Amino acid sequence: MYNFFVVRITNRTDGTAGKTVKEYETEAEALKEFFRQAGQAVDTTHLTDSVTLLTKEGFELRHEVFIHEASEGTSE
Repeated sequence: MYNFFVVRITNRTDGTAGKTVKEYETEAEALKEFFRQAGQAVDTTHLTDSVTLLTKEGFELRHEVFIHEASEGTSE
């Protein structure tokens, strides 16, 4: 049974959005993915990049958001 979920949401410079949801049985596995995703989100070219760790009940355990300046001619 999956007990934890890592959700990442991005707003790209081209006006599109991205989202991923990954599920994990243990909190340790989920925390590893949360920090991996947050580390990647620190310096992306996306306008906004957020990562959230949720329980299976939808309770938020951790949340990080990164807001970046728009770069001309860049879309990812």
